Amino acid sequence: MLAAISAPSGTDFEFLVLFGVILLGPVVVSRFGLPGLIGLVIGGFAVGAHGLNLIHSGNHTVPELGHLGLLYLMFVAGLELDLQVLREYRAAAVSLGLLAFAIPFAFGIAVGAILGWSLPATLLLGALLSSHTLITYPTLRDAGLGGHPAVASAVGATVLTDTFALIVLALVSGSQTEGGSPVAIIGEIALGFAVLIGVALFVLPRVVDSALRTWGADRVARYLVTIVALLFMAVLSQVFGIEGIVGAFFAGLALNRLVPNQGPSMEKVEFFGAAVFVPVFLVSIGLLLDPSVMFKGSTLGLAALICVAALGGKAAACWVAGLLLGFAAPERAAMFVLTAPQAAATLAVTLIGFEIGLFGTSVVNAVLVLILVSIVVSALLADRVVAWMPAGAAHAPRLGGKVLVVTGATGPSDAAMRVATLVARPDGGHSDLLITRTQLDPSPEPGALRAVERRIFRHGFDGHVRTHMETLPDAVTRMMLTGEPSLVIVDDPAFEAAPRHTPVLVVNGDESGPRVIADGDGVAAEIARRLSKRR
Repeated sequence: MLAAISAPSGTDFEFLVLFGVILLGPVVVSRFGLPGLIGLVIGGFAVGAHGLNLIHSGNHTVPELGHLGLLYLMFVAGLELDLQVLREYRAAAVSLGLLAFAIPFAFGIAVGAILGWSLPATLLLGALLSSHTLITYPTLRDAGLGGHPAVASAVGATVLTDTFALIVLALVSGSQTEGGSPVAIIGEIALGFAVLIGVALFVLPRVVDSALRTWGADRVARYLVTIVALLFMAVLSQVFGIEGIVGAFFAGLALNRLVPNQGPSMEKVEFFGAAVFVPVFLVSIGLLLDPSVMFKGSTLGLAALICVAALGGKAAACWVAGLLLGFAAPERAAMFVLTAPQAAATLAVTLIGFEIGLFGTSVVNAVLVLILVSIVVSALLADRVVAWMPAGAAHAPRLGGKVLVVTGATGPSDAAMRVATLVARPDGGHSDLLITRTQLDPSPEPGALRAVERRIFRHGFDGHVRTHMETLPDAVTRMMLTGEPSLVIVDDPAFEAAPRHTPVLVVNGDESGPRVIADGDGVAAEIARRLSKRR
């Protein structure tokens, strides 16, 4: 009987190993004060062909799932970008974005020239050094600095740096994988970008919005709509010889307003990304780690050069941009903390460079060192920056950032839900619905609540539906104190309470004549402007 027992193997065993790494890798490295993604990369090495060989080198499942994770990573990067911040600080964001791309890109070309690399490999190195990932943004945002001009400029600059890096990637990868003359390749890629931009700006948002209004009450279908949009744009970009991650990034930008960052749809996107897709991608990167290559003098020297070029280039860009924009030293440090971390686009460019033969394993290992160093340096500096930044730098919440609709036991009117969508979407915000009832009202039936959800999702609603036993005025007061909404929409024309801080919009049965209570900072005029743009 014992002789019949063999060592575990096969797909089930490899998935067990894979998800064991995803579960335990971040837990282990967090004890040493390192970011969780480092644990995933190291865990991938530990179970890979150069470690314990639990996932063999001939395995295709993990790399293919990792590629899907790469698409997902770039998709989420586009979804999470704050386009309102980019609009408000576009001049500063453009200035910083151009410098944060150009200077590290030039440093990367210099490193490639010093090493004697080919022109395509040199350009690709410049592209991966010029991008950045907003890993430290939550730290500054949670400290109340999300709306500070320096922080907002760095967030907005991400659109330019990542887009330019992906354009360079598209040109280089197209020249290596497509036949024909350089002029024909550039023309095909230019046409591809024109199509991607056109679809992302005009076609995809309308199609997805229509789909979400139709199937939005079905949470599974709502999530699948976003995945289909992601894969469609990835495939569309490949039709024109452009890497799929470019299309994934544009898909995220296209759905940016339809999937608000604080809404339930984004919660599902982030959940599946954090639990499966992105970790598998990071583990697949770890499978490429080879200590016999990483700890060679040549690899460590290359890693040192790349780190100096990347971090030095970002520091120089932030310092020059700070001088031009009139930012003080702490504000320039904040920009550096945000633009220095290398992760999403850097990994994407590196992996694709490896797949098309421009980068060897030594470059992959050196870039992984860069990612570790940049994240650790930025994370350690972020806490210092929070202490350095001047007091009073916090930014007032946006009108449509977190809209709360409060209604009676009969449920919300269509007018109230249309108003909520029109107010929230320009700010990339979301709406929640609170249905109040008294002791005299019957308890809500599950079927009736589902009917309400199906109806309100047809108006572009993306939020949570809750019920509570209390009077409507008491509910409004309580939510102002505990929920901190940016705007409360009361679906009761008889409501007359006068709140002190949060603006309240009273809907009168149709959105033609809502009343605004506590009209601070021109709220009434802004609401009227947004409601005039019916979509």
